[in-house]
Amino acid sequence: MSRAARIAPALAIVAVATGLAAQAPDNDGKREFTVSGCLLRAGYAGYQMDGVTVEAIEGKPVPASLKEATAALKKWTLQGGGNLGPRVGEKVQIVGRSDWKEGAAAQAADEPPKPPALEVKAVKTLAPSCS
Repeated sequence: MSRAARIAPALAIVAVATGLAAQAPDNDGKREFTVSGCLLRAGYAGYQMDGVTVEAIEGKPVPASLKEATAALKKWTLQGGGNLGPRVGEKVQIVGRSDWKEGAAAQAADEPPKPPALEVKAVKTLAPSCS
């Protein structure tokens, strides 16, 4: 039996297991968001988005009942996504995961609202500048 013939079944098992893991739902309470806005630097190695429009939640367009709630989310803090530095200043669309929920507990009136965090999965440039 050739070496390739012995390795092929093991590779097939790994491929199936990887595929099943990729399809398994994440039960961490986070949902997938598609947002667009201006990519900005936040500190030395951090990034955020400003002027954000929430376009979709879980792949579905934002329903009218949530338009007002999501309109107040103009800033998002980004986590992960690699080196986004070359895209700073661009208008981008980002698909990511967040635990933000409509109707989240209100903060004290004297505290500025904390921007929701978004774990970056994909980034697409929509325009070379934010203007």
